[in-house]
Amino acid sequence: MPCPRDAAHESNAPIDAWLIPPDNAPQRVADKRRQPMRLSALFEEFLTFLRVEQEAAPRSIDTYRWCFRDFESFTMQEIGGTVLVAHFTAERCRAYQYALAARGLKANSIRVRLATLGSFAKWAVRREKLDRNPLDLLTRPRRKARLPRVPRWDTIERLLLAESTDPRERALVALMAYGGLRRSEVVALDIRDYAPEFGLRRVQGKGGLEAAVPLPEVARAIVAEYLSKERAGVADTEPMFVVRYLARGGAAQQRRMLGQRVWKLIKALGRRAGLPELHPHAFRHGCGVELHRRTGGNRRLVQEHLRHADIQTTTVYTRVTQHELQQAVSVFDKTRS
Repeated sequence: MPCPRDAAHESNAPIDAWLIPPDNAPQRVADKRRQPMRLSALFEEFLTFLRVEQEAAPRSIDTYRWCFRDFESFTMQEIGGTVLVAHFTAERCRAYQYALAARGLKANSIRVRLATLGSFAKWAVRREKLDRNPLDLLTRPRRKARLPRVPRWDTIERLLLAESTDPRERALVALMAYGGLRRSEVVALDIRDYAPEFGLRRVQGKGGLEAAVPLPEVARAIVAEYLSKERAGVADTEPMFVVRYLARGGAAQQRRMLGQRVWKLIKALGRRAGLPELHPHAFRHGCGVELHRRTGGNRRLVQEHLRHADIQTTTVYTRVTQHELQQAVSVFDKTRS
């Protein structure tokens, strides 16, 4: 009679799975423990929110990313490794604020960087990625009121009539001075955007917003002269302002003008006119101040013409200029005489 041990080892005998392990290859099991999240990955989700839901402009996205990378590089030097969400604390943000001040940055520059971190933290709290906003525990620098340097309107007219003879240069100044256009809006214009009886039928402003901007007759005449002399026979879909240059091999090429080129042209015009501090945005300020004066202080008209989203931005043009203040205090001289 065979023993039980011999029967268990016969070829047709069943195998007890509880006693003999199966001959299967070992399999890897995924680690389901929650891994710490990198702060940069969470910030990219925040940028996606700004781009998709808030419709932020590409330049605004670039500014947010630049400010965050400055904070990230500071934190990496502090901790010596990867920056995680757990490193985004009030103590770290306060140390970053002190480091910015030690680098000699102005109060407004520090406010911009802290505002970026504050908006990011506020979004993260709403998404339950953070328990609280670490920027709420910081005392941020106060916003310092700074009046823009506004050229007098007779100076702007002198630049158009006497100092500048180039049709393209005069057209640039006319659009910024009479239309209140930013340099980014000027270089984005196409020829078809100009309407001879009205002004500009389409101006692409901040955030991709489009608006029609009327121009006075003097500005329309300057723009029409430029188009007839330098852009005659060009398709209306072409850029209004271009730059021409020689590529490698000596071939002449042209492309749409950039805002940096507008800056250089206006700075060169200012040096010729004895105004080295002149810059493109000064014409927009001059337009706002003069329009506010000639309309009897109508802020709504100034807001519409300059396309300000918030009327509080327009209040800077309601402040008294130095020339007007000098005329006002001259009444003391009259009473004395």
